[in-house]
This record gives sequence, structure tokens and C-alpha cells, in this order.
Amino acid sequence: MANISRPMGFRPAKSLIGAPWTGLIRFYNAANRSADVTNNHGDIYIGDPVKLVAGAVLPANSNDTVLGVCVASGVTTNSFGVTGYFNPNNLAQRYLGAADVGVVGVVPAEGVLFEIESASDLDLVQGSLADFNVVAATAHGSRLTGMSNARLVVSVNSDVQVVENVTSPSNDFAPANDTTAAKYLVMFKKIQDTF
Repeated sequence: MANISRPMGFRPAKSLIGAPWTGLIRFYNAANRSADVTNNHGDIYIGDPVKLVAGAVLPANSNDTVLGVCVASGVTTNSFGVTGYFNPNNLAQRYLGAADVGVVGVVPAEGVLFEIESASDLDLVQGSLADFNVVAATAHGSRLTGMSNARLVVSVNSDVQVVENVTSPSNDFAPANDTTAAKYLVMFKKIQDTF
């Protein structure tokens, strides 16, 4: 049976340091992305890999050094003057638009494994290298759901390494079936040091 394709970007799955990944979330200001509007590339979605530039976060493209993954976002230019992971003027908005000034909750790339699906039948095994499909001037998420649509593609830049296959009844790796959208637990290979 073929896997159901449901791109959600990178989802934190396991901590390698003994603490739950939910305790590792860090708060960052979003960098100015107002010039990066081609195909909404400057948007930051839940599940997007992000990088740190001059103390603020931007969406990370394939071959970038990754700080971590966005798990929450919110606007800071609101009428209430409160900073948090929400938009009080639009509570349904779960992403940070390119023109929005805001904050991003980031799970660090270091010490965390992330679940992500493949964009095609890659037949990845433990130790395999792959890239994620976020590149400049391309769409990488849904403004409707607020979720990233980053997925794994053939390795050119060695962005991530497969640590294990997701073992769930709905994740099919049988060679006889179409294994598009197979899910893997991966670690980032190019991790940004924040210290």
C-alpha cells in the first residue's frame, strides 16, 4: 500500500540529550524578509528549517547551515503590545508572513532527530544522505495550514542523514510498493553554532 503524502516539513521527534525536545525551544526575532517575496519564500512556516543571520532567523535553504526548525511563530506588531506565538489580529494564522515583524520558536538542530517525508522513492536506509527541497525564490509552505512542505530529495549538498526509518503501520518501505512519502528520522549535517 502506498504512503499517504502529507508534507509537514521537519517535525521534532526525539531528543538525543535526555531532555524532552519541548524543553529545548528557543525564542528568536525574525530577520527582515520583506524583500524575499517571490513565491512567498520569505514566509516562515511550522516545520521550516531556519538559519541565524545577525542574531535573527531566516528560512534556511538547502546547503545552508541550519540553526533549527520552526515550531511556533507570532507577530510583534499588534495593538496589544504583547509578544508571543500568536497573531491577535488573526488567530487562525500559523505562519509568519514575509512582511510580518515577529518572533519564532526554534527547536535546535543539535541533539534532536526530526521526522520528514520523502518527495519521491529514494530508498533511503540508515546512514543515507539526502537534501531538503527548500531553495531560494520557491514556495515552501501553505498559508492555509501554516505548515512547511519541505521534503527529502536526492542528495547533492548532504543536508541531512537518515538515522532510522519511522516505524508505524502507515509507513511503507516495501520495494514492491510506491514508497513516495516514506517517513524518516534524520539529523542535520550542517549545524549552526549559537555560542
